Amino acid sequence: MPLKLFYNDMSPPVRAVLLTAKAINLEFDLREIDIANKEQLAPEFMEINPQHTIPTLVDEDFVIWDSHAIAGYLVSKYSEDDSLYPKEPRKRALVDQRLHFDSGILFPRVQNLVYPIITFNDKEISREKLSAINESYKFMDKFLENSTFLAGESLTIADFCCVSTISTATIIIPVSVERYPNLSKWYQLLKNLPYYEEANGVGLNKLDALVESKLGRPCHEDCMCNLAK
Repeated sequence: MPLKLFYNDMSPPVRAVLLTAKAINLEFDLREIDIANKEQLAPEFMEINPQHTIPTLVDEDFVIWDSHAIAGYLVSKYSEDDSLYPKEPRKRALVDQRLHFDSGILFPRVQNLVYPIITFNDKEISREKLSAINESYKFMDKFLENSTFLAGESLTIADFCCVSTISTATIIIPVSVERYPNLSKWYQLLKNLPYYEEANGVGLNKLDALVESKLGRPCHEDCMCNLAK
């Protein structure tokens, strides 16, 4: 029985799961949830996931949601090795720390940046929101000061979760090579993965187009001064 994934690829957490699946050559029975039409609140989906969040994974009689939990589960159960989510305690602790950074700091700030635009048609972005994103970039640049990837020299699910979030932030605030050289190098490295465009780029481009349509102007670095107030 194929793994069933309830998803919408404009969602950064969904894209993190898609990246993980592609990395371990895992296929899903994809069930798209139309957020605009509130399909996540349909009784049949609420029965599966009472929190009505995506992504939601159904593996036979097992149901789990939260992208970080799903990514860890997929690697633990279906990957040929544990390189993406190491079992060694210190390596795993570092991956977990980066995942907690994504869920507790990075993603909430990006959500706070993008959600009001697509939901409430906000046309302006406060300097506080812009500063919060740039601070997050600074944190990540420091994480990457002495390592190729976020949790060492090997690619892990922490990279997938954070790149799906960072790429979403870059719709509004590009990663400056001059200010964040380590982060910029890492971001380019992730974008060069053979499955990046399919797993993350397609949904990101949809979200980019939606944000641009809501703002009524392109989202480029040279228009950031017009967005801040």
